[in-house]
Amino acid sequence: MTDQGRSSEPRFGHAVWHHNRFRPLSANERELLGTVRRDAPVSRAELARRSGLALPTVSRLVDQMMRDGLLIAEDKVMMSRTGQPSLPLSLAPHAAYAFGVAVRADMMTVDLVHLSGSVVASLAAPTVGASRTDVVESIASLIDRLVEAGDVPPDRICGLGLALPGFFIRDPERINAPLGMEDWAVADLKHDLERSLGLEIILDNDGNAAALGEYLYGHGTDYSDFAYLYVDAGLGGGLVQNGRLVRGARGNAGEFTGLLPPAMRPDRPTLTSLRSMLADDGLTYDILAEMLDEMDLNAAAIERWLDRSVAATEAIISAIGAVADPDAIVIGGRLPAALGERLAARLTYYSVPVRGRDRAFPTLVASRVNGDAAALGASALCFNLSLL
Repeated sequence: MTDQGRSSEPRFGHAVWHHNRFRPLSANERELLGTVRRDAPVSRAELARRSGLALPTVSRLVDQMMRDGLLIAEDKVMMSRTGQPSLPLSLAPHAAYAFGVAVRADMMTVDLVHLSGSVVASLAAPTVGASRTDVVESIASLIDRLVEAGDVPPDRICGLGLALPGFFIRDPERINAPLGMEDWAVADLKHDLERSLGLEIILDNDGNAAALGEYLYGHGTDYSDFAYLYVDAGLGGGLVQNGRLVRGARGNAGEFTGLLPPAMRPDRPTLTSLRSMLADDGLTYDILAEMLDEMDLNAAAIERWLDRSVAATEAIISAIGAVADPDAIVIGGRLPAALGERLAARLTYYSVPVRGRDRAFPTLVASRVNGDAAALGASALCFNLSLL
């Protein structure tokens, strides 16, 4: 038994996992590790220059992270035109891994992700009609398969991030999942899943998770402040400011549907409304996952959906621009990037120029993250907790 009186042996699956063994890094260590993650190979001298830390301090921190198995020094190379050869630093091949899980009413994705953001392996499974117990059992089976296929040392796994649709309620903090996921709603998921899987669980809604994933592995290389529109069955999102996820007092910052009056909400860009419009043209799909796999992006219904979504989306982005003033607004979620780009091209901000001049507006871009944005972002929740 653990010192909390809880067994570390999972109820399902075969592997025996352990709670996070990674020590929380200091702010300086996180900055250095983040620079190596983004820009490897990087010399110690370059890390000192970028961070403003003294070279002996950088060397001390780097040496400790090498002992922790997070960094490696490669063969000596010339990192600049002058000076002595350096030992460039990179992430260790088995630096750290996390599971990222996104569960929805129609399907779930389980990713095994390296600290670099590379998806080592990914599996998906249907969830239609499955109970929470069934889904947790499936997650346990899938993570065992992923670790075996990826040849990953279990002691380098720092946890499992779980992304769910819905919003947080308090006392205690729990997610109120949408209709169709009744046995996920308001349950103490963190406690239940940690007991079942024997892994440390980090729980967040899918919009927050995807926004964090976008920052670490997508447009975060260009923007440290952005709003993320998460398009799925509904519309949610997340907000990143100064490189940090803004969650709000109750974890619900980024619930951008709340910017619209009720009469406009049916016209917001959602995959549910797109599926309905495709069905009007005789193109029916049993679940959203099937629609996303099979739909023709040139279908007439898609053009109508884009046109219908403009007014509500312009209201949302104009409110975001006025209130948060981010560098960019990213359109993502499960929406294919090509549709995100087409929607962005139709949008304009509400403009009220004074003396012929207007304020600057956020840049509109489609997500740059490949694969399941929420699952990748869920893995980032684990890395963000102690390493990045």
